[in-house]
Amino acid sequence: MDRSRHSDDKILDAAQSAVLDLGLRNTTLAEVARRAGVSRMTLYRRYPDIDALLTEVLGRQLIRVVRRNAGLREEAGGGRSARQLLVSGTVEVVRAFHGDLLMHKILESDAEFLLPYLTREFGPLQHYALDLLSVRLEQGHEDGSIRAGSVALQARTVLLTAQSFVVSARAAGQVPMDRLLEELTEMLDAYLRPGEDRPEASDPEHSV
Repeated sequence: MDRSRHSDDKILDAAQSAVLDLGLRNTTLAEVARRAGVSRMTLYRRYPDIDALLTEVLGRQLIRVVRRNAGLREEAGGGRSARQLLVSGTVEVVRAFHGDLLMHKILESDAEFLLPYLTREFGPLQHYALDLLSVRLEQGHEDGSIRAGSVALQARTVLLTAQSFVVSARAAGQVPMDRLLEELTEMLDAYLRPGEDRPEASDPEHSV
């Protein structure tokens, strides 16, 4: 790792530590500079304001969570189809977000900070997730475990669904997270399942 990258990581680590201790609203560039052992001018040259720094901190952590929990190294086969891997990987990422200390802190006290991630065009995190989903979707089209369709559209639909379970799950009140994730699993699996594997509408077991 070059010196510049090491310095950047040191600053981002210091900022993340400040957020966990103080919350977003009480984290300042001066506090981050103190924790990172750098001058304020060093931070001002790299970040125009505290929001720009915290956005980079959040983006780095979110990508880390996705990378660690998406089951990237597991190959389809051996009894598990690409659809099963995509669904389980997506659900585990959602679960990991709810267990991540930084994400938990933000959702608890400053959830509005996430609004730009949800209401603007997709950023680096979403594009990273879309790339991962696209690979699994293509594998699922090849092995027949995922219904035919536009990879781009299916990837975006899965991402938006998972994103809603990350940000809006607290609105479900007293429903346990495990129960919500079970429903997310069923929802994604049903959405991606090929037509011949879908329950018949006339099946009384699946009728309303």
